[in-house]
Amino acid sequence: MRQDIAMKYNRRIYPVYKAIGWDPLFYSAVIFLFLTQVKGIDAAKVLYAESAYSLFGLTLQIPSTILIEKLGSRESLIFGNFLVTIQVAMMIFTNHFAILLMAYMILALGTSMKDISECSVLYDATKVCKGKNSLGKIDAKGSSASYALMAISSVLAGYLFVINPYIPIILSTLTSLLAVIIAYRFEEIEGEEKKNTTIAESVNDLKKGFSFIFQSKRLKALLLFMSLFVGILMMISTYEKSLLKDLNVKPQYFGIIFAILTLVQCFAVQFQDRIHRKFSNKTLAFLSIPVFISFIVIGMVAGFWENRMVTIIVVFSMFCVQHFLRAPYWTLENKYITNFTNPAIRVKILSASKFVKRVARMLISFLAGLLLEYYSTSKAYFMIGAVGLVLILLILKYMQKRVGLNPEEYNKQDIEYMVSKD
Repeated sequence: MRQDIAMKYNRRIYPVYKAIGWDPLFYSAVIFLFLTQVKGIDAAKVLYAESAYSLFGLTLQIPSTILIEKLGSRESLIFGNFLVTIQVAMMIFTNHFAILLMAYMILALGTSMKDISECSVLYDATKVCKGKNSLGKIDAKGSSASYALMAISSVLAGYLFVINPYIPIILSTLTSLLAVIIAYRFEEIEGEEKKNTTIAESVNDLKKGFSFIFQSKRLKALLLFMSLFVGILMMISTYEKSLLKDLNVKPQYFGIIFAILTLVQCFAVQFQDRIHRKFSNKTLAFLSIPVFISFIVIGMVAGFWENRMVTIIVVFSMFCVQHFLRAPYWTLENKYITNFTNPAIRVKILSASKFVKRVARMLISFLAGLLLEYYSTSKAYFMIGAVGLVLILLILKYMQKRVGLNPEEYNKQDIEYMVSKD
């Protein structure tokens, strides 16, 4: 009976936790301006730091998994949110690239622990539930609330930045600390087995994941696509802010712009299933090709169009296209990568794919930063769009006979781990 009450309580507070703790509020809309204008760090170095963040994520992936298994989900969630709070607070005192790297290393460990333990806490609270108390419903409720708060806080952050650039970062630190307190309020669910997994065992699991991927033409093709597209999606945010800065957009308008883009994502994510049904095996082409075309359009308009108002309108429209397409992608990505798998292999494949995507994000962020060292943001947009479009078309061509087929069209290596078609 006590466990039933604990699960019910966790289901009730999880949406509140996710609304506040999914991403730091007041943070993303102004952090680029804060680092470049207030702290004097070059835009290219900000991207280098993001590349380093991916490297830290790679090196800390196995230690964080071992730590989660030793601490348990609840304690890991508390500790992960605490590390994120420390990282946000460190931005106040960051005045050197080395300190920024240290903060991103702390963030990598905190995010890795937080992401995994969030899923585990929610699963434990909803594993016997259906309907409005199911995992999907509870998670969607928290996501919607988070998008709404992100939009509101983004608008406020822009105007508060004009008053005093430190105010949004201080508020972000306080709301992140609130997420720690809410995480502490989760009840422990009995039955969770805490393990003493060794590094050798974790490495072996990762090797098994890669082994399954290399045996499957379908997974290899998917991972090739994800490596390029995810890397591009993850550097979009910094490039957006760099371009708006080049276009002399006022800081208070940053918040409004990114609030609107957040609402676009909130709206778009509801169409992920409809997009999948309509485009079927062409879904990834529908989601990716317009993103690279929008890069080319942004590069051409921002680089050559002299009417500032028209330029800003076109650029913002392309931003909306990118955010509308990226929101459904994150949901569909996990669906595609875990098709034809069983519980025993699913985690290993996800772990290996996460490793590959982090490598890709690290390399693409580094190259994107390198472009900003030598070219304007508009030219960098154009080059990434042109090269990326060619590469994605080649990858999609390669995927045609390997992904999106009927079960009977796959070879044994692609479906031997299938328990049921998702």
